[in-house]
Amino acid sequence: MTNIFRGPDRSLYKEFSPFAYFSYQLGRENLQQGYLGITSDASIIGLLNLRFPAQQPLYAKQIQIHFLGTECVQIQGTGPKVLVYDTNPICTVSIELWKSPDGHYHEIYEMDLPFEIPLPLDIPSSMSIDKGRGKIEYCLQAIISKKSNFRGSEKIIQCAYDVNRYILPPLPETRQWIKDDPLKQGIKYEISLNNNVFGPRCPIIVRMKLTFYDPRVSLENIIVGLREYTVIAGQSEFDIKKKSKYKLKTMLKGKQISMTSEAQHNECTTDIKFAIPEDCVDKLNWSHESFNIAVFHKLKIKVRFGLFSKYNFNLDVPVKIVNMLDVEEEEYLANEVLRQQEISIHSDAPPPAYEPYLFTNQISLPLYSS
Repeated sequence: MTNIFRGPDRSLYKEFSPFAYFSYQLGRENLQQGYLGITSDASIIGLLNLRFPAQQPLYAKQIQIHFLGTECVQIQGTGPKVLVYDTNPICTVSIELWKSPDGHYHEIYEMDLPFEIPLPLDIPSSMSIDKGRGKIEYCLQAIISKKSNFRGSEKIIQCAYDVNRYILPPLPETRQWIKDDPLKQGIKYEISLNNNVFGPRCPIIVRMKLTFYDPRVSLENIIVGLREYTVIAGQSEFDIKKKSKYKLKTMLKGKQISMTSEAQHNECTTDIKFAIPEDCVDKLNWSHESFNIAVFHKLKIKVRFGLFSKYNFNLDVPVKIVNMLDVEEEEYLANEVLRQQEISIHSDAPPPAYEPYLFTNQISLPLYSS
């Protein structure tokens, strides 16, 4: 029989079999329903398809499906290709799909078993850092209690699954730094960030005002960069490893910024938009902290004044990098909220199970001080 089902790619299976595999529900493009982290009903919905030939039927008496999540940390290397992992379970969800009505093995040739697995609301996104030395993995397993050579055994169909968490664009939360020179001999700076949480859809805006008390000083450049730090701790050996490198960086040259001299001292002001391009998303990990894995980020702001390097300054700002809904997803969710509200008004159904966030990406910054 021709396979008309669409589902996860074969490369995601531990061992692919044309006799037993997972597929999407009709009209769907993936297994996940809902937005984990936003909606409370996020789940994995699909089918387990059994297609055994007439000459070789499956004899089974029970079929279960499991959703498993694990944090894995390499605690030691015993060779260039051998990894020893310490593991921590993240979640285990089990559902019975089918059971023999009489406790005996039954012949199965073709069977499509729909399933819906609720995702635990607190599980983290899938990730792999330091070339797989630390990772969070999930898999979908179907376990079939079958008859083999007159004895009971198990057939396991296992498919890797990527979990994605989301957030809506955060409300503005301004941070500000002001440093003055009481003797009026150097540089005064005022720097503001519109937020310390951002992602591919929500850029950070760095607003900067520089006051030049020393007329000889000129601005050479402003560098804004994002560094990613990873910490992997093996509980067995207390092995801690930290890495830091720029994931993104932008530079604005001083010649690109206009100088004003209307006040008593020269001043320059600029807004620097620091965004994560779509083609860089795969190079970043979301900010995260679990048993033995932590990923965190800092925004680096460097200002250089050429020959007058004694006025140079650096700022380190902790930020969070998060996975946000794209425009189409956010629009769909906004419409779904309205639809669910309509349903709850005209029935006994509970109201939508998500917070009433704003469905627009607002950016605001304080006015410059006088």
